[in-house]
Amino acid sequence: MEEARAQRTVLITAAESDGSVETREIEPYSLRPGKPGTEPRLFGWCMTRNAIRSWSVSNIRLSVPTGNSFSPRWPVEF
Repeated sequence: MEEARAQRTVLITAAESDGSVETREIEPYSLRPGKPGTEPRLFGWCMTRNAIRSWSVSNIRLSVPTGNSFSPRWPVEF
């Protein structure tokens, strides 16, 4: 959350829906409650896919600050 407020990217390593594990650099934007009975989700701009993505918090294995700044595409909600 600190990195998001400071507008710095983060490397996240997370399990994907197909079971693979990927590491991606993202611009973090918000942490929102999931649908009833599901985990909260982290929403961010994935620089690999060049698209907005979301990850279930329980699937995120590691989060590492990069120190790289970004210009927000939307308001940062942290």
